[in-house]
Amino acid sequence: MTTSSSHPMRGRVVGVATLGLLLLGVASTPAHSETIRSKQWHLDAMGAAEIWQISTGKGVEVAVIDTGVDATNGDLRGQVLRGKDLAPEEKGDEQTDYNGHGTGMAGIIAGTGESGSGDGAFGLAPDATIVPIRIPDVGWENNRPEVIAQSNKATAAAIKYAADQGIKVINMSIVVDQGFLGVGRCGEVCP
Repeated sequence: MTTSSSHPMRGRVVGVATLGLLLLGVASTPAHSETIRSKQWHLDAMGAAEIWQISTGKGVEVAVIDTGVDATNGDLRGQVLRGKDLAPEEKGDEQTDYNGHGTGMAGIIAGTGESGSGDGAFGLAPDATIVPIRIPDVGWENNRPEVIAQSNKATAAAIKYAADQGIKVINMSIVVDQGFLGVGRCGEVCP
């Protein structure tokens, strides 16, 4: 008859190996406070969990009129459709974001959370699709009357394009210098 002295030892080895794997897993997992998702305060503020019980945006197309949307972004992969490029002076097309703003807005709308090993950024409608419509840069340094006129023309064309495509949700996050709109930065009417 064989002795069972190897069985208790095998139990200890398995126990130590399991504990080692658990500790290794804990050490390699970033602290929750360091994750992308933990920084998404707007999900709680907007009541995302309750919104997702009603709808996740499945079947909804959202036109993002902005600086373009990077279709290769990990949280937007598969969410970005072809759209329209109304900023031909910028390198690339509507799926090329010339300063990152349009991609950020698209992420807040339809981020899937799939980047970063599943700890990426979630949008409020993660099953929606994005139709990027890229318009010219209207940054502060470009706020001259001729640039604003070009931007207004491109913005109107972008809205018309989205409507002609049957898109019912349009996102625009655009800033212009109020000085050209008749109001100074101090809030007073300009001469």
